[in-house]
Amino acid sequence: MSDTPPRGTRPRGRPRKDAQFAPVDEVMTAAIEAFSVHGYNGVSLRTVNDELGVSRNLLYQRFGSKADLWRAAVDWAFRPLVEHLEAMDDESADPMVRLRVLIRSFIEYSATRPYLARLVTVEGAAVTDRMEYLYQHYIGHVRARFSPVFETLREQGRIKNVPYEVFYFLLTSGGSAPYGQTGLASLMNPDLASQDETRVRIYAENVAEVLLNGLSLPS
Repeated sequence: MSDTPPRGTRPRGRPRKDAQFAPVDEVMTAAIEAFSVHGYNGVSLRTVNDELGVSRNLLYQRFGSKADLWRAAVDWAFRPLVEHLEAMDDESADPMVRLRVLIRSFIEYSATRPYLARLVTVEGAAVTDRMEYLYQHYIGHVRARFSPVFETLREQGRIKNVPYEVFYFLLTSGGSAPYGQTGLASLMNPDLASQDETRVRIYAENVAEVLLNGLSLPS
C-alpha cells in the first residue's frame, strides 16, 4: 500500500493562506509584534511569513522589502493612537484638564497595545532613519499639539518650570511601563498587568495624580 496520502488530504498543522493575502490587521499585528520584540535587525520577511503561516514570498510580493513592511506596520499602529489622542483632546478645555485627559487617554489606549511602548523603546536607542520617521510622523506631531499647553500653564504660574520632554518620558516610558513589561508587572502585582477597563482606568488616574501633583505649583 502506498504511503502517499490521497489527493485532497489537508496536511496537519496550521493551514496556509497561499491562495489569498492574509487580512491586513493580521499581517500588521504579526509584523509590529515582531519588530517590537526582536527589533528591526532581528526580524525578516521570512520569519513574519512563518508566523502568519503563509507562503514565504507573500510579504515580499505585498510590501517589497522589510523597510516598507516596517513603515506600514508603524503607520498601522501609531496613526490610530495619534487620532485617538486628538479626538479625546478638547482644545477649549482648561489646560490642566487637557493634560489629565491626555495622560488617561494615552494609558488606556496603550494598555491593550503593548507593542507601542516596546517599539519606541527599541527604536529610541539610536538615531536612525526609522527613529526619525517615527518622530517626525507621530511623536513630534503629538509634541507639537501638547507642548503649548505646558507653555500656557507656565505663563499662568500654575506649574513648575519643567520641560515638556520630562513629562513625555515620565508618561510614555514610566506611565505605560506595566503594559510593555507585563511579565514584571504581573510578578509585582497582577492588577498592573490587567487589561480590565476599570483597573486600567484606576491606574491611569493614579498616574495622572502623581504627574500633575508633581508639576503643579501651590495655588
